[in-house]
Amino acid sequence: MENEQQPNEKVPFYRMIMDDFMLLLFLGVTIYAIFYLLWGVMELSNLPAIPEEIKDSILK
Repeated sequence: MENEQQPNEKVPFYRMIMDDFMLLLFLGVTIYAIFYLLWGVMELSNLPAIPEEIKDSILK
């Protein structure tokens, strides 16, 4: 009977998060997706510009 919580006992914030498995799943997928998108944007920003000769040959 010692494990039963009192009605007035405050549950710590980290325990509320750790007990909610759907929230953990959502956070795991969301954080992974955000970092993956940021990594992709950084990779695209590091690509060199297309030379003008190639641009002209493609557009004509």
